[in-house]
Amino acid sequence: MGRVIRAWRTHPYHGRRSISQDRVASWMGLTQAQLSRIENGPAIAHLNRLTQWAEVLRVPADRLWFALPAVTERPAEEEDKVKRRNLIAVAGVTLATGVFGEATPATPLSNDGEVVEWFAWHLWQHRAEEIHSSQIPDHVRRRLDRNPHINRTAEDTFRLTDPALVDVLVAHRVFGDITRGGGHLLATAQTSHATDLTISALTADDESARRTLVAWMRHGPTAVLRVNSAGILAKVGSPEVGDAAISTIRADDDVRHLYLTAVACRVLDTSWDEAAHVAALAAGSGSRAATSLASSWATERLTAELTNPRDAAARWCSAVLLATLPSVQTDTTRQAVMNAVSREACRENLRAYAAILAGTRPLNI
Repeated sequence: MGRVIRAWRTHPYHGRRSISQDRVASWMGLTQAQLSRIENGPAIAHLNRLTQWAEVLRVPADRLWFALPAVTERPAEEEDKVKRRNLIAVAGVTLATGVFGEATPATPLSNDGEVVEWFAWHLWQHRAEEIHSSQIPDHVRRRLDRNPHINRTAEDTFRLTDPALVDVLVAHRVFGDITRGGGHLLATAQTSHATDLTISALTADDESARRTLVAWMRHGPTAVLRVNSAGILAKVGSPEVGDAAISTIRADDDVRHLYLTAVACRVLDTSWDEAAHVAALAAGSGSRAATSLASSWATERLTAELTNPRDAAARWCSAVLLATLPSVQTDTTRQAVMNAVSREACRENLRAYAAILAGTRPLNI
């Protein structure tokens, strides 16, 4: 599998520059060092792990040297969940080749709503704004043609009338998977801030969904599932739930790296690879020398995020990132931290702000 991953990362299909180990590792719930050992070390024999990585990278089943687990003799009430998971798996494999038409959903899409959600899911997975009609099965294309939320362009591509609908539709799809107890969608790729906000709004009034997410956050088999669960819970709005999410992020090295990376990428408007480097510096024990962040602009963005009311964990991550900057002990920055203290309800964040004011890093206390 290490050789497969390396061949996939460096394939000319991705353009002149290969996909970095850091980025692929984040998709797979690993650190860069772990992925490097997999690519260059002995073969992995753990079937569950091989299966998970094959699904994340969307390796077609006919290219694998092992069989994916078969679904047999499941209770009738589980059939719908199984079919939906199979639908996502088949759709993901199809997108890996760049051609929708080479495979069709494992189960028919029963209504126009499911068709649009399915379309939005593929746009989201590929971070695309449109898909050419030749890449969409005929029966899906016909239903998209008559949907008021879909535009067909002069270039014969399909796109949503409002790009913001992607996050909403993906959030509803993922939330449905959560309520059925299936973690496949949350384990597929790290969700965005906007998607998490919508899922968290749906989760806020669903105690069963919250319990499921807490279990995945603490004991999920992959870092991606754990970080996505934590990201949703951190945005629910409850100080107690926020503290639980931050405690998990703080204690779980892989989850912490992914969450710090996501916050740095969004708040500092930088690439994922650069954000991952910044996150590694913030979690390290070296001196305050994160030169890529050493600017008044970065300080302003991070201090502003300390009062973001919609993501308790992002506030904590911003404090961790802020502590790496040379400007952290200026009067202006300290006053911004004091202002954040007066508004904060999560005790973990109050500890982080206190650490900054005391001249130490939040991870050191």
